[in-house]
Amino acid sequence: MRSPPRRLILSALLTAPLLAFAAPAAADDAPPALRWDQSVSCYHLKEGKTLRVQCTQDAKGETCLVAPGEMVGIGDPLDKVQPCSAHSDDEYRQLARRARMVPAVAEAPPGYARGESGRAFQVKFDLLNRFYIGVGWAPTLQSSRGFAVPPGFPFARANAEMGIHLSILSPRRRARHDLRILEGSATFADLELRGTLLSYDYQHEHRRPLFWISTFFGEPDVHPILPRMGFGFRVLSVLDRQPSFRDALDMEFGEFHVAWNPWQSDDMYSHLRIEIGGDFGAHWQDRKIVSGKSGNYFIGPTAAIESRISLGKGGLHYLFSDLTFRRPTIVSGDLTGETVNRLAGSFAYEGVLVAINDQPISARLAAEGRTQNDFLRDVRAVELRFFAGLRMSFGAPPRVFEPMPAFEDP
Repeated sequence: MRSPPRRLILSALLTAPLLAFAAPAAADDAPPALRWDQSVSCYHLKEGKTLRVQCTQDAKGETCLVAPGEMVGIGDPLDKVQPCSAHSDDEYRQLARRARMVPAVAEAPPGYARGESGRAFQVKFDLLNRFYIGVGWAPTLQSSRGFAVPPGFPFARANAEMGIHLSILSPRRRARHDLRILEGSATFADLELRGTLLSYDYQHEHRRPLFWISTFFGEPDVHPILPRMGFGFRVLSVLDRQPSFRDALDMEFGEFHVAWNPWQSDDMYSHLRIEIGGDFGAHWQDRKIVSGKSGNYFIGPTAAIESRISLGKGGLHYLFSDLTFRRPTIVSGDLTGETVNRLAGSFAYEGVLVAINDQPISARLAAEGRTQNDFLRDVRAVELRFFAGLRMSFGAPPRVFEPMPAFEDP
């Protein structure tokens, strides 16, 4: 048998890589999709099927995207589609004679995509609006003398958490309301509880300047001042088994603060926030005996710097950070007059991994630190905690970018 000519062998060696790259490229050519913001016509064919058609006109003539009106394979009607005008089989045949017909998939609402089978699925998530439950691993170091590893539990701690987040944007008022309800966590191996009944924050960006500042350095000029001010409060926060005294319990009855956002995104979704306020609550040295008579009631100033950043507009990746300072002073109880400093901070990342029936499951990685004195003992205690776990969120709507109305400068 004669061997293949050298020219054929060389040609095969040169074209094989091209074919290898061309095959995936052809496989990646997804069909176009009908646009959600344009009208759709439905053509009911004689054989019982429905086609969704969207046409455009340009210099080359009329082009129509044609998508099945039912789920491919099972024939169920499509969900999450726009209302359409009905047309007959004869009208479709007339359209096909004069226009170029392009196979496509049906339209999907903002924040959704539609597979080739016709099923719509959510691709953007607003994790500021959800009910979530989560589990994870929370190794913790606690010490009043450096970072000596306590025996028994630091690396075997499991953590469970839950909460309700609501964030309401009012574009007309240029304001956003953030609420957190029944948010808390429980750490196991040695049971430790932390949580807040209700937290509320209000952000506002003036639609018109609050006042103007005139400057006379160089050419006179006038500058509008629009302070991004807000306020917020917390109701009933619990800190159980604090690091400085593992048998103690702190309960903050209420906290109020005013806030300033030196930076925020156009829709107030991401921001850097500075807060100054005060709180009042009670401290119990023995968490097993909690009563009005045994409590030491405190009041004091608070300050915080916190940030919330959404990476991109899809709502798939988030960064959170906060640094909080508290200086409570006992004003009633056995420890009246005692004052301590308490500093806490955290940094966390949360990213959506998968979704089950449009309910996202996200990974959360966090590092938390806390240092404080105990009211009774002059001990500076330190706690360092890491967290790695999963959260499943329910009811998270698509992340929708809603910019504020244009600034008004009369």
